[in-house]
Amino acid sequence: MDSGLKSVTILGKSLTGRECPFDTEEIWGINNVAGDPFYCGGLESIKLINGGKGYISPPEVSFVGDGQEVKAEAIIKDGAIVTINVQDTGRGFTAPPKVVFLGDGSGAEAAVTISPLRKFHKLFAFDILEKGYTDGMKKYAPVCSWQDYGDIKYPLQDVIKEFNTKYFTNTVAYMLAYVAYLKIPLCKVYGVDVTFGAPYAQENRGVEYWIGRAQERGVNVFVPDESQLMRTVSGALYGERDHCNLHLYLHERINLINILPRQGHYSDSIKAQNAWWVLFPKEDEAKAHNIQLTRNPDGSMSFNCRQEYLYDCHMPPETWEYIRGILRDIESKGQLPFSVISAYEKLILSKPDGGN
Repeated sequence: MDSGLKSVTILGKSLTGRECPFDTEEIWGINNVAGDPFYCGGLESIKLINGGKGYISPPEVSFVGDGQEVKAEAIIKDGAIVTINVQDTGRGFTAPPKVVFLGDGSGAEAAVTISPLRKFHKLFAFDILEKGYTDGMKKYAPVCSWQDYGDIKYPLQDVIKEFNTKYFTNTVAYMLAYVAYLKIPLCKVYGVDVTFGAPYAQENRGVEYWIGRAQERGVNVFVPDESQLMRTVSGALYGERDHCNLHLYLHERINLINILPRQGHYSDSIKAQNAWWVLFPKEDEAKAHNIQLTRNPDGSMSFNCRQEYLYDCHMPPETWEYIRGILRDIESKGQLPFSVISAYEKLILSKPDGGN
């Protein structure tokens, strides 16, 4: 079974899945992509045929068709559209949509091409799943699992014996172990970003472990640059100290703000202000995520927002070290609040770029 495969793509639902080129022999999907049109028929290119005339402000760009979630903006010059920038290629189009420009001008025309519908050759599932769900999955591809609902039996005991471990943290870990077991020459991993935070902290380690075991067996494992797999938090070589980028959730940033000192020597105040500026939500963030910030009577901050999200904080090395120093000092006194533990792990335990 599958022993003759030369290349596979493991495909998940995270951000980098949108850029998957689908240029390997087989596409292996995780159970949460079953039946989802997320990877089907997105915009591949857009061509401006006529820039129109009379546009005082950029018109709204919409796409009429059977897909969804395309986002684009028009750039105008001298009353005509000169460029169309696509921010989201969308999904689910079975035919090219019509491009419509809504604004104060007229005559603009554009045409698009769409990517082909993308087929999964196998779906992998190792969670406890309801029968109805797996029946639905089987409409799209055979299910590979060691569970009873798998059409293709995953050779779990053989894999455990081959690698002398039962370290499987999620479905992707099983898939990578299978790739390593079969010694498939090329494996591309898209949409499996397991970004920092939540349960992904442990899952990330397991996925990276099996990437290493696969590489050890001669498998060429490709991970896109945008993924958090197999990289430091900033993406830079550890020890390079020109800057420090750190992915933090909003609640982590607010909790770090709340442990910054609010009084002290002038030099310390400047450091605290710089750290505050790095961590405090920017105006465009507040608008995009509908953030409401409140200053409490004790000087601390609280917040509400539509949905929790990750943000890439760019920290100068001195700000990085300053926040780390505060966390170390609090921890040494046994007073580290539960609310900052996840931020502490990212700033100190994970030791990304800029740390010692």
